[in-house]
Amino acid sequence: MTEDGALSQKGSGVVVEPAELTAVVERMTGSTTPGRWRSKKLYDPVASATAGIWRVSGDRWSVVLKLVHHGRDGHPNWISSTDPDHWYYWRREVLAYRSGLPGSFVGGLRGPDCLGIFERADGAVALWLEDAGRGTPGTSWALEPYERAARHLGHAQGALAREGPLRSEPWFTRHWLRDYLSQRDRQMGLLADDSAWAWPLVRDNLSRSLAGPLLRMRDGQALFLDALESLPRTVCHFDLHPANLFAVGEETVLIDWAFVGVGALGEDPGVLVTDSVLDFHVEPALFDDLFAVVRRGYVDGLRRAGWSGPEQIVDLGMNATIAARYAWIAPALLGAVVAERSVMNRRPIEEAVTCWARTVPFLLEHADRARALV
Repeated sequence: MTEDGALSQKGSGVVVEPAELTAVVERMTGSTTPGRWRSKKLYDPVASATAGIWRVSGDRWSVVLKLVHHGRDGHPNWISSTDPDHWYYWRREVLAYRSGLPGSFVGGLRGPDCLGIFERADGAVALWLEDAGRGTPGTSWALEPYERAARHLGHAQGALAREGPLRSEPWFTRHWLRDYLSQRDRQMGLLADDSAWAWPLVRDNLSRSLAGPLLRMRDGQALFLDALESLPRTVCHFDLHPANLFAVGEETVLIDWAFVGVGALGEDPGVLVTDSVLDFHVEPALFDDLFAVVRRGYVDGLRRAGWSGPEQIVDLGMNATIAARYAWIAPALLGAVVAERSVMNRRPIEEAVTCWARTVPFLLEHADRARALV
């Protein structure tokens, strides 16, 4: 806790700059003196463009500081780029907030209020954002709140699809999923490796008979991506999982706009369903129940926005997203076991494998549905 000075986060070189904090607190409260304040780290970064996220709070105020930079560290699947056309352009989220995009949607969906953007001398950018954590985080939701969030999403995306043409921003992603998936094939060969399937943890959770259907799912990836790119365009978030969602009053607040760009109707809700299960927030046995709830809410939102297209578009968008985006799940599971990792996706390996293995039949089923709709 400090009163007037800066607080360094040990070992990270990150500093809460007093001038930034003073400006942000004045905007929130009207006071030019922050008073006593404290900071708490919220997130250990995995993606390289995020240097850290903290909650900074004082007397009757609270704000989130997200420090963005072009880092060299991080998970190999989440390395940022300086190229605005790259699927993970490091400044995209900064530019999104500068443009006002996250706060521009209709129908109950919005990004957090941006309270300040500060370019720092070391090249990093400090984003000071509304503390959406005062609401109910998506990580604690039962099924019903997913329907409301999907309704808000459908209303926002349907209004954009109906208005057309979409506003064009040079920093928008335009083929996010296709570009992202180009790095996800490293472990696909394990599906044909008998020794990988023979490991007891794999053998006890996943049938070797699924190798053929999984390879067929991957072989259909180009078909699924082409189908998605043929669907009506809207603004997509591309990272719509529960940790990025908060129910705040009657609204749904969506954070982390690093991938925002042009995508298909149905793409974001397909991600929401699958990531909710793969990130351990919804039981695998509820996969199809969650799909139905999210689909219903999303279609309702589209209709409220005046979008009158056939529901088959939503079905294709959601199913093709699942089919194209998640072919790497089973190979990653095999790879983690073969590498004798103790943790996968931040969970003990036994727990993670059990959960992910139970999703595989659902992923294959939705790939079949997509293939039938194309």
